[in-house]
Amino acid sequence: MRCLICERLSLFVICNKCNSNIKISPNIKNLNGFKVYSFYNFADISILLHFKYQTIGSKIYNILAKKAINYFSQDIPLYGIAIDDEVGNVGYSHSAILLHHLQKRKITPLYHTLIAQNKVSYAGKSLEFRQKNPRNFILKRDVYGMDIVLVDDIVTTGLTIMEAKNLITKNGGNVHFAIVLAKS
Repeated sequence: MRCLICERLSLFVICNKCNSNIKISPNIKNLNGFKVYSFYNFADISILLHFKYQTIGSKIYNILAKKAINYFSQDIPLYGIAIDDEVGNVGYSHSAILLHHLQKRKITPLYHTLIAQNKVSYAGKSLEFRQKNPRNFILKRDVYGMDIVLVDDIVTTGLTIMEAKNLITKNGGNVHFAIVLAKS
């Protein structure tokens, strides 16, 4: 197999040298007082994130998530809800991978809890398009009284995260913050 970045022979999809060169850029995005923690700048890893539409993307997301959680700690036990973590055509959920790794940080995963009814892709779309096409989430379980962290792969405008937060809050959940792999 060849490294996806440098194309040298490797036992891994990303060789150790390239993996060590992937730049972590921890950041906090403030969405009207709601904090979204990210670990990478989209521009730095965009080539890797675009593999999420392919089966090999699960291996890449595992590598990025493992690396990212080393830069995150928190002391309060929380429940984690991945935004729309249904398994897609490629056989995995990118947000569920990050949620799985966050178990090491006292976050208990609640898989298949927040599901989008509108499956439209936002990739490369304008703010106006995103506003006109909300996800229309539904909750698959009761979240009343739960302390929650939202998990997704990328934050761009923050509309998806805020739509999810508002639905959970409306149903009695207490959303503390969100965690994403990258911000664009």
